[in-house]
Parts: sequence; structure tokens; C-alpha cells
Amino acid sequence: MSQADIPESGDPSSTLKGRRERIWVMPNPIPSEFLDRVSESGYGALIAQLLYNRNLRTPEAIEYFFNADYSRLADPYLIKDMDRAVKRIQQALSAHETLAIYGDFDADGVTACSLLVQYFRSLGVEVIPRIPHRVDEGYGLNPPALTRLHEQGVTLVITVDCGVSNVAEVAFASGLGMDIIVTDHHRPPDPLPQAYAILNVRQEGCQYPYKGVAGVGMAFHLVRALSKAGIKGNGLKPSDLLDLVALGTVADISPLNGENRVLVASGLRALNRTSRPGIIALIDAAGLKQGELEASSIGFGLAPRINAAGRVDDAILAYQLLLTDSLSEARELANQLNSKNRERQDMLSTVLEEARYQVAEKRLAEKNKLMLLSGTNWQAGIVGLVAGRLCEEYSRPVVVVERSGEHCKGSARSIYAFNIIEALSECSDLLERFGGHRQAAGFTVAASNLAELESRLYKIADRMTDSDLQPRLLVDAIIEPDQIMSAYTESRLLAPFGSENLQPLYACTGLKVREARPVGIDGSHLRLKLFNPHNMKTLEGIAFRAGWRAVDMKPGKLIDVAFNLDQNMWHGQKRLEVYIKDMRFSA
Repeated sequence: MSQADIPESGDPSSTLKGRRERIWVMPNPIPSEFLDRVSESGYGALIAQLLYNRNLRTPEAIEYFFNADYSRLADPYLIKDMDRAVKRIQQALSAHETLAIYGDFDADGVTACSLLVQYFRSLGVEVIPRIPHRVDEGYGLNPPALTRLHEQGVTLVITVDCGVSNVAEVAFASGLGMDIIVTDHHRPPDPLPQAYAILNVRQEGCQYPYKGVAGVGMAFHLVRALSKAGIKGNGLKPSDLLDLVALGTVADISPLNGENRVLVASGLRALNRTSRPGIIALIDAAGLKQGELEASSIGFGLAPRINAAGRVDDAILAYQLLLTDSLSEARELANQLNSKNRERQDMLSTVLEEARYQVAEKRLAEKNKLMLLSGTNWQAGIVGLVAGRLCEEYSRPVVVVERSGEHCKGSARSIYAFNIIEALSECSDLLERFGGHRQAAGFTVAASNLAELESRLYKIADRMTDSDLQPRLLVDAIIEPDQIMSAYTESRLLAPFGSENLQPLYACTGLKVREARPVGIDGSHLRLKLFNPHNMKTLEGIAFRAGWRAVDMKPGKLIDVAFNLDQNMWHGQKRLEVYIKDMRFSA
């Protein structure tokens, strides 16, 4: 794993000087009866501990976790308004109406848009794709784009990964004589837009059992329902689209539990054997190998490149990549996305440096439980990444705003203890538009309202306690260095890993430092060689962005380390790597 491939949200392993020390939360002991029950199913004590930590404690939950497959997905017609949406699409197809798919500029929105366009093309229906420009148009539906679609003869617009907050824009479209079917997964507002149909598992009255679906997952459920109604493409099955579903779901950091676990596991199998030229080219451009892709391959390698298109240029590049039938065109587009990703990394470094200077100069972390930073020429596609990085570093909500003329665009990232979308809802009278999730949101605000927004958010954040701001490290199990290989092998049973099903975090305690040296081009990372003084068993690992700690890690010092385990390629050979997330001196 290279420094360039650290995830967009910031590497959770970062151990940064001057930040709050993490509290290590050790696992609760598992009841003997639970251990016995898991043992009867053929699993050992470590698997029992990992299941217990993830609140998988009933026979039914454990059985579904290990045995759920595509055939066990719930009926898509349990989604509220699904029947109405399917009938309207059937009507549009019968009458040869012109349809548009209106997406979002992130990887979830791009994959969702690509999925529906591919499905309709398999029916012999050419639809008009519309993905707004992040800087010029912003998130969601907008009147100029809707007017242009109307001029192109569109009578039915299907949104993906957006639309549920666009009350005024849906009304505008209706005034032009267009129907809107919203497919979205963001928290529905009150009131809802007066769309023809709203497909959102989180809306009140929706009976679909799983609520964690991503935007691409909602589009996929629509295809499942259409297929079930007999609207089937020429040889295309819904399951043929699972590569896109996995890509968008992981990229959006959606929970990898329940049905998402099924979709991503199935989608990874599809990705590893895909013949889609765009994904083959993207895999090559990211330096990955088809047949060995995991969820982390998406998060570290594929998703940043897809997102880079919308962050620094136009997301249509990523859309074109996913749907091209030409491998040569795919390779050219993938190379362009690689260039965009490098540009994104350079921009991120520049803005991060400026933002950190603001934090230090204004002593924001000392004064406030929430930090709001702003700057001119801070690219709208970068501010969310900056907010995410600073949120992790300072363990508090962070709002980063691009000041540009009379209107400012902001992005927020938050810790779990502070619901950022609810906080923005309390300030909705100041905002022109906003949307998002518990821990991530975006908004547009008039420059004249920015100071008042900052003041209100600080007051709302003051409701948090100091304990809420204390970063915690949830350790799954304490093991010995000679158990590392078996722990890795057993933990693979829980893959794919991601949000809500994190890679197991292990700890070794009371190890002696044999060697600690900075590594990397600028010495920013730390390579540690440790050993157990009682049996001399060794452990070697790397801690990203912790090179500064080398001076403290003197040979002979006793330390505890918390780490993930994963395989890494080194000179063409696979080897088990210990990724150190935190370290502390032993008590």
C-alpha cells in the first residue's frame, strides 16, 4: 500500500503529534454459553469474540451473517412507492417517452446512474444521463438542468442518489410537465417533495427491512422490481450489475452489514471476473490485480479515482469509463482519472496545509468543540476531504467552507457523538440547500449568513461533553505475536470489511522495541520491530504518518500496539502486513 493510496477520508491509522490520546477500549468477555453455542457451529473462540463484539449474538443473526446470499434479498416491492414507480416506467416505455437519469457527482451517484443507463439500454431504450457539475451546479436537481431536459423532450426523470431534499426543484419540474421518480438513500426531510414516486427505504411507512442501502443499491432495487414485473433486458439480469453495486456501496462508506454485506460480497465476485472494459482499465490504472480485489481495493484504489473526476473536473468522465465498450477508450479514460486523482492529492495537500494553519493560528481546537474553517479558492471537491482528515485528527466535528462571491459551499464531517445533519437542520433558515448523513453533510449558504451559521453551530456543538470528544479505539482481541497468522486466517471469515463491519483490531501488550525507524520518501511513516521478552516471538509492522514517534521508541522500551492484519504485495510476493493503528507505552 502506498501513501498515495491512503483512503480519501484520511487514514484512520494516523497518530499525530499534539492530538488527543486515544482511549483503548478492551473487549468485553464473552459469556460461556455464547462461546459454547458458537463452538457447536464449528467456530473457535476468536470468531466468537469477533461476532460478540459486532453484536451478532443470536443464532439467527450469526446464520444470516455467514450464509446470506443473493437469493435471500427482500422483495423490492416492500419499498414504499415501488409499485407506483414501476407502473409509471412501464407507461413511459409503452408510450416511447424520453427518459432521463439524473445522478450525483460522487462514486455512488455515478455508479447508480451507470447502472440504470445500462439497464435501459439493454431494453433498447436510450435514456439521457445527467450528472451535475460539482462546482458550477452543486448537488441535486437544479432548474437550469431541468429546463434543458425539458427542451430535449424528457417527460420522466429518475433521480439516483439525490432528489429527496429537492422540494422546490421537483415542483419546478412538475410545472414543466415532467414527472420525477426519486431514488435516494439520504434522510428524507419534512416536507417531502411532491414527486410522482419516492423510493427511499428511510422514509416513513417504508416496509423494506434493510435501511442501510446506498444510492446505487436503491437503483439496483428498482431494476430488480422492473425485472420482476417482466421488464427484462436482452440477456441482462439484475445480478449482472452487481459489480457497479459493490463499487458504489463501498465508495459511499455504507454499512457492510445485512443486505449490503450480501450485495458487496456478490459484487466483489463479479468485479473479480468482470469483462467490463472500464473497470478492467481502472483496476490496471490503480495497480491492482483482477481476481484479488477486496472491499479495501475499492476504498483505497478504485473509488478515489472515480471520485476524482467529480472533485476536480467533471464526473461524466467516470460515467463514460464505466459504460464504454472499448478497452482502448477505457484505458485512455482511466489514465485521465489517474491524472485527476494526482491533481486531487496535490490540491488536498495545499488546502490541508492552509486549514491546519488556521486551526493553529486561531487556536480553534482549544476554543471550540466544533471547528469551522473557510478559505477562498478552496475547491468545492476538496473541502469534504479536508473536513474528514481534520475530524479524524482532532476528534471533533469539522466544517470546511469554500468562500466564493455571494454564495459559499461547505462540507462537514463529524464524530459519531454529534449528528451533523440534525445540527444543520437547526440552521436550515440560514441555508440555501443542505443534505447528508449523521456524520457527513454538505450545504450552500449565502456569504452574508456564514458568520451566523458559525455562531449557531458552535452553540449546538457545546451540548457535547468532553467525553464525547475523546477518541476511542475499540480493540477486538488481545493476541500474542505468534498468533498473528491464525488470527488473520480466522478473521477472513468475516470479510468483506468496511463500515459497521470493520477489519478486526488486535492488540499485543508488553512488547519490547527492537528497532524503530522512519520510512517513506519524507520519513513520515514508522517501521517498528518488536518482540515478546518472555518468549522472544517477534512482530514487525508499519504505522502510517507516525514517523515523528521514532524518537520516543527507544530500543528496550515496553509498548502496546493496536493493529489490523492484511496481505500486502512486495516485489510480486504476498506477505502478511501488520498495520499499526496506535501505540502506547505499557503500564
